[in-house]
Amino acid sequence: MTHISRKKIKKDVAEELADQFLTFLSLARTKQDARILARELLSQTERVMLAKRLAVVVLLVRGYTFEQIEETLGVTRQTVVRLWRETKDGRYEKIIRYARKHTGHFKHESFLDAFIKVIHLGMPPRAGKRWQQLDKLMGLAG
Repeated sequence: MTHISRKKIKKDVAEELADQFLTFLSLARTKQDARILARELLSQTERVMLAKRLAVVVLLVRGYTFEQIEETLGVTRQTVVRLWRETKDGRYEKIIRYARKHTGHFKHESFLDAFIKVIHLGMPPRAGKRWQQLDKLMGLAG
């Protein structure tokens, strides 16, 4: 679990630390650079927590139900409702704008959309041609 120190720091020091953090994030010029920075700066738990928060907001924008989001991402109703309220209060404006703008640019459905369909419809039987490519990628093909 992520540990947060109980020792308080002054507001101006906290703001300076936050600015430094953002400066380091802005140095990432490629996805690989961003991945390295995230791994060096954030624990696995912190990365998952942030990714889930982002995914909840994006899925809300795309019109998924609270139940679908809860089940797919393994988050509580309370989390989904809190983030929904925050989106209604104007928080996450950039994320919402980005999600709306870039959703239409995908030639194929997004990973999240496909993942939700698999969760709700179930996996197809593990046989036939549709699995051959996956088996090849995973090194299972004989």
